[in-house]
Amino acid sequence: MASPFDAWRLDGRAAFVTGAGGAIGEAVAIALADAGAHVHCADIREEAARAVAERVNGTPVTLDVSDASAVRAAIDAAAAPGSLRIVCNLAGIAGRSQRIVDLDEEAFDAMFAAHFGGVLNGCQAAIPHLRRAGGGAIVNMSSEAIDIAPATIASYAVAKASISALTKILAAEVAGEGIRVNAVAPSFIPSDLSLVRYADDPEGRERYLDWWRAKSPLGGLCSVEDVAAQILYLASDAASYVTGQTLRTNGGISMPW
Repeated sequence: MASPFDAWRLDGRAAFVTGAGGAIGEAVAIALADAGAHVHCADIREEAARAVAERVNGTPVTLDVSDASAVRAAIDAAAAPGSLRIVCNLAGIAGRSQRIVDLDEEAFDAMFAAHFGGVLNGCQAAIPHLRRAGGGAIVNMSSEAIDIAPATIASYAVAKASISALTKILAAEVAGEGIRVNAVAPSFIPSDLSLVRYADDPEGRERYLDWWRAKSPLGGLCSVEDVAAQILYLASDAASYVTGQTLRTNGGISMPW
């Protein structure tokens, strides 16, 4: 008798994950590999891509997602064996804080190219291969910034909101071809990078983390494992009737009050 958990298995499928060298990307690569997928681990940092690929017995790919031709070539190569069924567009960059009145074109363009541009490039390169495979799943990285309005992160929030809009539109365009397109929107995840300003201020770090914990009705903080579990779900047949959605992995922070 088949188990309902069989729907979560990815045996025989290949996945392409951008930003795999980051904390979230690594957790996603591990989750997909543990479910049976062969994971192509793409990152702009060659050593980071290689390290994660070795951990999951996958394939390392050095890639700048803002380069459309490079993304197309990398996904073409990953799809050559014919088993590519999952593409996770997770790569992004950290930007400097700027208020809208002070926002300069160079900073905005860099943020938009890395986040929205990287997702768009990944989607455009993936669709022809998923069509030939008879279907598949794309998962894009959005953010809780699409629902809240913290000052000084305009370029980041606009890029992430655009990703959620792209996700819905593309999902509608390819639904009839068996291709599902979804996104995840995590809340703040503590890491050395996200807490760099508190590197020499442990008390300030704890106050900041407590502030985030208090924002969530569930309490606690979002983890990379929380996000990886959501992406595994969206990539698997367990989500076979889910498309065009942005899942908020944020402990209820964005619920209306």
